[in-house]
Amino acid sequence: MNFSQKIYSYFIIILICSTIITIAGISGFQRLEPFVNTLNNCNTKSLYYAEQMLSSISLKKDLPRFEEYLKKAKNNITEKGEQEILDEITYDYLPAFKGNKIYEEKTVDKISELSKINILAMESAGAKAERIKSVGIWIILFPSIFIWIIGLTLLSKIKRTFIKPIQELNSVIFEYNQGNKMRRCPSYTISKDIQKLYDGINRILDSK
Repeated sequence: MNFSQKIYSYFIIILICSTIITIAGISGFQRLEPFVNTLNNCNTKSLYYAEQMLSSISLKKDLPRFEEYLKKAKNNITEKGEQEILDEITYDYLPAFKGNKIYEEKTVDKISELSKINILAMESAGAKAERIKSVGIWIILFPSIFIWIIGLTLLSKIKRTFIKPIQELNSVIFEYNQGNKMRRCPSYTISKDIQKLYDGINRILDSK
């Protein structure tokens, strides 16, 4: 592998690594979706339990069924405030089932409040995850684009000011050795240092 190929290889490796990091970062943010789905699944269960409790107390007057879903709701707490509401429901539901209208209303209100907390949590989690994902993807993507632009710009400049002059020099020496005694380096290049080298090589060739 010659020098210019090595330079190209190094730049390609840098750009590939940048792309891999970007893809990995974006993939990581995409993984937020399963997390949100899991959270929403818990909230959905809480909503279902609340619905069953509400049905048990206001329609069926089914105490065992109510207690079954109250227990499930206590084992599925994910949001702030749920524990306090469930504690109040636990305190109030027995008098409610015994016919005390005040406690029945309080219990129904608390069950409705439990449902509201989970509905708001689902909406908030979805919106927050979407914002984080969108912002995160752009935060990762912009540096990668910047690296690509800088990398390609530097590669173009190095190729123009360094690699091509070296290739030209190699070509002149090679052709001279093959019998083309009139071949010379260009009289003008972008780099003054390279031009000095060219002029020196040309003088050497002219002197032979």
